[in-house]
Amino acid sequence: MKHYDLVEWKLFKENLLQDQIYKEMEEHLISCDQCMEAFLALIDDKEIEMAEAIVPEDFTKNVMKNIENIRPIKKNQRKKKTYNDFFIYYAAVASVAIILTASGFFGKMVDSIPQVATSINMEESKLKASTFYDFSKKITERTNRFVKNFNLNRIKED
Repeated sequence: MKHYDLVEWKLFKENLLQDQIYKEMEEHLISCDQCMEAFLALIDDKEIEMAEAIVPEDFTKNVMKNIENIRPIKKNQRKKKTYNDFFIYYAAVASVAIILTASGFFGKMVDSIPQVATSINMEESKLKASTFYDFSKKITERTNRFVKNFNLNRIKED
């Protein structure tokens, strides 16, 4: 792990670095106690006074009061909510299945499968026929070219 010296932290504090280097140093500062101590040593009394002027005196009291008002979620509440979510999900799925069954959707699907299979078989047979036709057509064209080239070469030789 690369540590930064006081000069680099001074430049960091004054925001005189390129963005990429600044971000790297910021990430390093979060994970390195040694560099954190070096950086905190650069904070002088003038900066502390400026911070005190910005932060109100009752800041800590307000934060603690807000923390006390936060109520943790009980384990039973989480499980109950999850159970309710699953129940709603399954009820929705069941109602969709009932609607599709009542409308005959599944019956129509079952009836259409043989038609789709027949259609696929017809397309396959057309494809096979066209493949054989194309193959025989290519053989005929190549044979025709060969004969023409053969005759042209024979005429040139004479």
